[in-house]
Amino acid sequence: MKKVIIYSLAIALIALGISCAHVTGSSPTALPETARVEKTAAPQTDLVEEEVTPPAEALYHYLVGRTKMRAGDLDGAIEEYQQAIAVDNQSPLLYVDLATLYLNKRQIDEAMAACRDALILDPDYLSAHYLLGGVYSAMGKYREALEEYERVLEIDPTYYQAYLMISSLYAEMRDFERAVDTLHQLLDKNPDDPMGLYYLARIYAEIKLYDQALKYYHKVLTLNPHFETALLDMASVYEFKGDRDRAMEIYKKVLELDPLNFQARERLGQLLLKEDRLQEALEQYHIFEDLDSGNLSVRIKLGLILLQQKQYEEAAKEFHFVLAAAPENSEVRYYLGMTLYQMGNAEGALTELRQIAPQEKIFPEALRYMAFILQKEGRVEEALPLVEQAIEANPEDLHLLYTLALIYEDLDRNPEAIQYLQTIVAKEPKNLEALFRLGVVYHKMGNIEESIRYMHTVVELDPKNAEALNHLGYTYAEQGIKLHKAEGLIKRALELKPESGYITDSLGWVYYQKKDYPLAVEWLEKAHQLVPDDPIITEHLGDGYLKVDKKEEALQMYERALELKPDGEQEKTLREKVKELTGGQEL
Repeated sequence: MKKVIIYSLAIALIALGISCAHVTGSSPTALPETARVEKTAAPQTDLVEEEVTPPAEALYHYLVGRTKMRAGDLDGAIEEYQQAIAVDNQSPLLYVDLATLYLNKRQIDEAMAACRDALILDPDYLSAHYLLGGVYSAMGKYREALEEYERVLEIDPTYYQAYLMISSLYAEMRDFERAVDTLHQLLDKNPDDPMGLYYLARIYAEIKLYDQALKYYHKVLTLNPHFETALLDMASVYEFKGDRDRAMEIYKKVLELDPLNFQARERLGQLLLKEDRLQEALEQYHIFEDLDSGNLSVRIKLGLILLQQKQYEEAAKEFHFVLAAAPENSEVRYYLGMTLYQMGNAEGALTELRQIAPQEKIFPEALRYMAFILQKEGRVEEALPLVEQAIEANPEDLHLLYTLALIYEDLDRNPEAIQYLQTIVAKEPKNLEALFRLGVVYHKMGNIEESIRYMHTVVELDPKNAEALNHLGYTYAEQGIKLHKAEGLIKRALELKPESGYITDSLGWVYYQKKDYPLAVEWLEKAHQLVPDDPIITEHLGDGYLKVDKKEEALQMYERALELKPDGEQEKTLREKVKELTGGQEL
């Protein structure tokens, strides 16, 4: 729930002229002599007008100043008011109006001085106290602001805006008990005060008393069913309570009142995404796109949803549109690069990503993604300098260090890979990715003891890590040791990922090592069906067939494994097996 913000509320009220709300306005052609005496009346929405007979020159500057203020020329208005005061320095009204102009220009010291000048002339001038409270609020001097607003209520207990300001100040000071009590005082005097009900609901939401918040939101909406801000806030409360359906219902109601309400459509779209109702979310963003085709933030969101739905061509169109209007948007260029790569256009993706400047926040991520593309394209040597460059700019980025370790692993520079992985673990001892990768790299280097140690650590930290359970179990099976334990580990992994061909292969290999060859073949066949293009799984099935005297099927599997381009050591082993089965003939 959004925090109750004092300064914005103060400025909003002041901008509406509430600072002078209790001064009667009747004649636009005369500056009142009686302006030195405060009168009460209904709130005004402009600077104060009163009947007076001042010197003609003061009246002239006063009217010119009002005209300039209404035209948005605040500097000109200030100059005219200053000249009016130079002629008639006994009108507190002029000082308060001048303070209002200063405050709208954020000239806080000048606004305070003008308020104090008004109070020197009339210590009970209500508008000056009220405005001075706003000045103190803007300065963060909440205690002084409270004193001014309380003085307002001493002068006029029916000045309801002061209750709102006092409550907001207490909320800003995290004194929610007093904030709530102040609003109840207001509602005791005026039970149907919509702003009192609204801010009471907001404070209850702020302190997570959601049922109480909803009670008062419903009350204010009974008075004004079209109060869009209250509707949006109430929908947020339902979100916090986990009632997404009710929240979406309210957002739809807001959109019926105002189809261009971006906040409602955005939140509705987000909830639909959380519910995995992607098509409905797309419809919402398409509607907004139709209503406001130039809204770039909508097109970005639309593009991201399309990317998530794998509608890559449509996503690319949205991102291209945004970049045509805002070519400096590096995040969208990054999204476009991702999209192009998913479309199979690796070179186009790299072209977009290379345009992201080093000073951009997303630059390290762009370098990381470029490195990923180059790795996948078999251009690992090109990826290495990119990641090294990124690390030079962001030496504490552990994700970059991990990427660099993976590149060294791909380049068979395993000692360097281990060095960077251990750096990560030294900074984050429970970094599961780095710990797991250390186990893998040590296994590749033939250091089985260290590999097992790191995999055990991963399993201890995350007992449901299927990959670590499988790797540990397969390592035991590969070594022909602790086969019963290996079977248990791999079965646990298979429960977590029952459709994994690699884990299925590991279980088959355990049975192979236990010399239960028929059962081994059963599981190895399942593994091959799940992953038919892996040379190791294919070779394992060939080994199983050979053990159950299916030599022809074994030969077929070995030949198929060779077609799958195994690494050098496996290729040599496979050719020897083929040679043995074919009586010395090589492929």
